[in-house]
Formats: sequence, C-alpha cells, structure tokens
Amino acid sequence: MKDYDQLIARLKQQIAEAMDRLERLEAERIAFEAQRSERKNYVSSREILDLLASRSGRTGSMASIKRWADDGLLGTVIDEREVFPLLAGKQGNKRFLYPRKEVLRFLHGKGLLVPKFDVLDRVRLERNGKWVCAVITAVALSKADPADELFVYQVQIEENGEVIDGVTEGALQKANQTSTSLARS
Repeated sequence: MKDYDQLIARLKQQIAEAMDRLERLEAERIAFEAQRSERKNYVSSREILDLLASRSGRTGSMASIKRWADDGLLGTVIDEREVFPLLAGKQGNKRFLYPRKEVLRFLHGKGLLVPKFDVLDRVRLERNGKWVCAVITAVALSKADPADELFVYQVQIEENGEVIDGVTEGALQKANQTSTSLARS
C-alpha cells in the first residue's frame, strides 16, 4: 500500500529544492550578463595587439604593453579572474585587463591607432533605409563613454550637401569611386 502523505511530502521537498536551484541559476545568469556587459569596457593585452595589427598594421609585443601598464599609461590594471569570476574560462597565467577608453586614447596619442577613414575619403552610410554617398569633412576623438569606437566623423552627403556630425566608424563603409556602382547595390 502506498504512503501518499510521504510521497507528497517528498515531491514537495524536491519541488522546493528545484525552485531554490532555479532562483540561484537565474541570479547567476543576471550576474553573468552584467559581468559580460562590463567586460566590454576593458581590453586584454592580446586584444591590444590584435587591435594594433588590424588598425595600423603594426605588430606589438607583450613586453611593450607590460611596460606601458607598469608606467601607468594604460590606466588601472585589473585581474580578469578577480573582477569577472563568472567569465574566466581560460587557464594559465593571470590575465590583466585595461580600461578600453584609456588604452584607445593612449594608443591614439602615441600615433599607433589611426582612424579607418581620413578627411576627404568617400564613404557610404545608410540613411532612411538606403545607402548614400558622403565625403568625410572632419575626424574627432569620440567623447562617448564607454568608447566603443574611438573616432567619430563629420560627413557631408553628396546628394544634398547635408552635414551630419557624430557618425561612428561602424556606420560607415568605404565607397567605390563611381556612384553608378553604388546605385546598383
């Protein structure tokens, strides 16, 4: 004969334990997402080297980055495993992170990080659902915090002469030299 009261009590206990586990997992997921979002404000030594290689074609060295960090030129150095414990998945040496904004400004000041586009470059950007051609009239350092993109541009639309300020690099593409090829795309 079944002891229904005992079975019900055991099932209620299992449900309570599962609900506690669910609450912990949901809280951990929220903390993980917050750490992942905050991590975007920092760069590692490897990311700095990759940035230098992609943006200026230069190869740097870890020794240079360590020297800059020791001299305080890259901002406050943090240990990734201590500050972002939910994200740390790599093993091995300590991974130091540097504030993205300060690193980008330092690299630009040192002449190691240049804008993707120069003044008078012909670019295209999307306006009202269609691609239009423009000419870059000015380049400036971004004041945005966090500095996802270091440079912002002032562009002038070729079609109507409209001037647009604060266009990010991500919104621009290199334009072909002929406007007929843009009309087809």
